[in-house]
Amino acid sequence: MDRVITKEMLKSQNINKYKFKVLAIGGHSDSSEQAISVPSQDTHSGENVEQSATTSSRDELVESLLKKTDEISSNFIKIQMKLEEQEAAFKAELERVKQEAYEQGVADGKQMFEAELEASKAEGVEQFAKSVKTLNASAAEFLDALEEIRQELTLAALDIAKEVIEDELHEHSTTIAKKLSSALIAELHSASKITLKVNPKDHGAISERVSNLEHVTVLSDSAVSPGGVIAISDVGNINSEIMKRYERIKKAALSG
Repeated sequence: MDRVITKEMLKSQNINKYKFKVLAIGGHSDSSEQAISVPSQDTHSGENVEQSATTSSRDELVESLLKKTDEISSNFIKIQMKLEEQEAAFKAELERVKQEAYEQGVADGKQMFEAELEASKAEGVEQFAKSVKTLNASAAEFLDALEEIRQELTLAALDIAKEVIEDELHEHSTTIAKKLSSALIAELHSASKITLKVNPKDHGAISERVSNLEHVTVLSDSAVSPGGVIAISDVGNINSEIMKRYERIKKAALSG
C-alpha cells in the first residue's frame, strides 16, 4: 500500500539528497576506468546545493500532495453531489411509486366497494321480491280465511234471524199480517181492486181490519205462511211472506 508523507510529517523529518558513490566499471582502477562521481559533502558549495535540492524536493512533494488533496476533495464533492442527486431522484421516484400505489389502492378499493354494493343491492332486491311474494301469499291466505269467516258469520246471523222470525211469527203472526196488509194496500194505492191472501190463522183479524175498504177482498189460503200476506191487484202482485223475504235476503247475502 502507498504511503503519503503529509506536511506535518515533513516538519519533523530530516530529508537529505541521496549521494551516489563512484563505481568502477570492469574492475580496473587506472585512468581508463569510467566512474560516476558526485560532489562530496565536505565542500561548502556542495552543502548549499544539497540543502537547495532538499528544499526544492520538499516543496515539490508538498505541492504534489496539495494538488492531490485538491483533486481528492474535488472528486469527493462531485461524488457527494452525485449521491445527493441520486438520493433526490430516489426520493422522487419513491414518492411517485407511493402515489401510484395509493391511487391504485384507492381505485381497487372503490371498485371492490362498488362491486360489493351492487351485490348487496341485488341481494336486497331479491330479498325484497321474496318478501313481497311471501306477503302476497299471506294476504291471499288471509283474504280466503276472512271470506270463510264472513260466510260463517253470515250463515250464523241468518240462522239467528230465522229463529227470531219463526218465534215472532209463531207468537205474533196476526199482528205481523196486519202490518203487512196495511203496507201493501198503501203501496198499491193506485189499484182499483186488491185481493189479499192470508193464512187461515190470520184471516179473521185481517178481514176485520180492511172491512171498510170496498176495493179490498181478503181470502184464506193455507199455502200462505202464518203472518204472511200476498197481494194481487190490477197494477201488480206482491208476495210479502216473511219467510220468502228471508230466503231472498239469505240468497243475496251468500252470493255477495
